[in-house]
Amino acid sequence: MIALLFSLALLQQDPAADAPAEAVQTPAAEEAGTAPSGLDRETALADINAYLNGIETLRADFVQVAPDGSAATGELAMARPGRLRFEYDEPTPIRIIADGTTVAIEDSALETVDRGPLRSTPLWWLLKEDIDIARDAELVGMESEFGFLYVTLRDPSEEMPGEIMFVFAEPSYELREWFVTDAMGEITRVSLNNVETGMRLNPRLFVIPEAEDRRDSRRNR
Repeated sequence: MIALLFSLALLQQDPAADAPAEAVQTPAAEEAGTAPSGLDRETALADINAYLNGIETLRADFVQVAPDGSAATGELAMARPGRLRFEYDEPTPIRIIADGTTVAIEDSALETVDRGPLRSTPLWWLLKEDIDIARDAELVGMESEFGFLYVTLRDPSEEMPGEIMFVFAEPSYELREWFVTDAMGEITRVSLNNVETGMRLNPRLFVIPEAEDRRDSRRNR
């Protein structure tokens, strides 16, 4: 279930807000084009590794589009290694927190917190301490077009089902968005806006709440 965390976060949206929409497609599915023959994959991967390993903290607004086309927004905070927080805007009652080893999906409407190992999520490749994409993942494909590099990865151990496509802006290789394809072929898209790096983040952002903490916070509201 944790491997599908980005699509799961939309399950509690207001049904009245749902409308018929086209299914999400990755750029590859939309024929984004093949990589130019001059693309040096090893150099590109080395540059991506350097960019990602250089991130200590990151904050951004995000837009998440589910496989049915419904969307949610919120704020992402990330502190490498291992910590992140997706804070969803209303009416989505979801919060996703990773504390370094565990990732949890907190649903305030159901008053539940579901946990799983961080290693089983596709963002493990962004959050691990020493990122080396060629070593850590199976490189399914790499394509470059219109100033963006599309890198598709798969877990060689098959512990994490499906694939993830990261989209980087060339030539700086800043991360702009990703597409998670689950084992059923359903695609969830997450796009980043207003990205900032290098700020100080409160460590409490990355603390997974326990059941008692949730009851106390409700009593003290």
